[in-house]
Amino acid sequence: MKILLRFILLLSGVLSTAQAFASYSCSVVSNVWGSGYQLDVTVTNDGPGSIDGWTVQLTFDEPANVTSSWNVVDSGGDTATPSFSNCCDWNGNLAEGQSATFGLQGTHDGSFELPVCIGNGGPDGGSSSSSSSSSSGSSSSSSSSSSNSSSSGGGNNISVRALGTTGSESITLSVGGTDVQSWMLGTGFMDFSVNTSLSGDILVEFTNDNDDDADVQVDYIVVNGVVREAEDQSENTGAWDGECGGGSNTEWLHCNGYINFGSVSGGGSSSSSSSSGGSSSSGGSGSAGCGLAPGLNSGRHSLNVGGLNREYIIDIPVSYDVNNPYRLVFAWHWRGGSADNVANDSYYNLKGLSNNTAIFVAPNRADGTDGWTNTNGRDMDFLRAMLDQFNNSLCIDQERIFSAGWSYGGMMSFAVGREMAATFRAIAPASGALWTPYNDSGLPMAAWITHGTSDSVVGFGSGEEARDLYLSANNCSNTTVPTNPSPCVEYQNCDAGHPVVWCPFNGGHTTPSFYSSAVWDFFSRF
Repeated sequence: MKILLRFILLLSGVLSTAQAFASYSCSVVSNVWGSGYQLDVTVTNDGPGSIDGWTVQLTFDEPANVTSSWNVVDSGGDTATPSFSNCCDWNGNLAEGQSATFGLQGTHDGSFELPVCIGNGGPDGGSSSSSSSSSSGSSSSSSSSSSNSSSSGGGNNISVRALGTTGSESITLSVGGTDVQSWMLGTGFMDFSVNTSLSGDILVEFTNDNDDDADVQVDYIVVNGVVREAEDQSENTGAWDGECGGGSNTEWLHCNGYINFGSVSGGGSSSSSSSSGGSSSSGGSGSAGCGLAPGLNSGRHSLNVGGLNREYIIDIPVSYDVNNPYRLVFAWHWRGGSADNVANDSYYNLKGLSNNTAIFVAPNRADGTDGWTNTNGRDMDFLRAMLDQFNNSLCIDQERIFSAGWSYGGMMSFAVGREMAATFRAIAPASGALWTPYNDSGLPMAAWITHGTSDSVVGFGSGEEARDLYLSANNCSNTTVPTNPSPCVEYQNCDAGHPVVWCPFNGGHTTPSFYSSAVWDFFSRF
């Protein structure tokens, strides 16, 4: 029996008696794998006026079997009509035009229909939209990060990614000395976006510290598609170094103050962006192949490395621009797998999220091996030979080279992160361990790491051991804060630009449903 999900959105807002009730619309993105599903639901206040709370009821034709949810309070996941309400003030208090997103995961009987989302209490109220994607594997292609957006007109699109430590914090974005928009923060990272025609310095301000435990972490901002990392900015008047205003080059605002992210000119670009999608131009340092006719085409290629014939599959965007430095993502296969397996799976489903901003590579293991044994360093030699060829034949962003993989592919990613930290920007191992030999560079490396708590193939403890190595290399503290998607956490006080995100999940030797979307969100931070 197919699960038929019918969404009945029951939203109530407390408005002043002088106002008419606002109308609401909603949209839903679904991802399906095996016997599981993930839903990301966005609630939007279409106005007029504001709301200070909402409730959503989901109607299933059988028990919903919800196993987890985030950014929402749910009534229980085993009924046919579970209800969901805003978890906090920050996602319940919505001004006209603002949105809040929540997510949930559950199980189904092997078939799945796209959910229908109905706004404002019934099919005649509001509007609805939905989209769906499915996968035979366990990867998800939707993002569960909450977001709020607004528009004050103009061609500059500015997005801010931030969190608060208590959920009581607010931030204000100002441009050229004029306040543009203020937002309430949650305790997990949220994305906020606004359009403006103003020009001048871009400040993210924190003004309600109130001598309490409130703190704000600003991960980065995106200005017309270009990422500006908070820890790269030298002017932070809310930093703490024994006293307020005593530090800089940090993501944290521990005191009332602001981070200055540099200037923007008036007008800007009309294109919008968000933290989870790539920009068409990464703005990084290009390789020797930039400006030249491409020396490689998409497809299978071979290299002779140390007398061994090695193969890989490369995927180059059809809209490839010889003057645009592209992100480069290596996607390593699992034990007994092949480059074809990874390419056919759209490189762990990352290609579909890249919006043609990245070149993807699926290397193939050496003949006679079952994976990335790196015997006598031959897999690292293969990697270096590929990099040399790509840098000379294509336009590669030298500051945005990444590694991802599951199982043996996770092990190779761990090894790459230690040996080639001077070359790679970030890694995303799933269900891996420190079993592929490497020479440790001693340098920090940004890492997004996930592992199943009941993994019987590569034990959970092996994943923790690898995580701890990266925490040590990046000089992170033992303090964590929740980050999306749940149950991920991000370690604090790591070396600037080298975060470590840890995502243990209830499962065995597999990837979590959120792997693809969360990894692309992480890679897009750089």
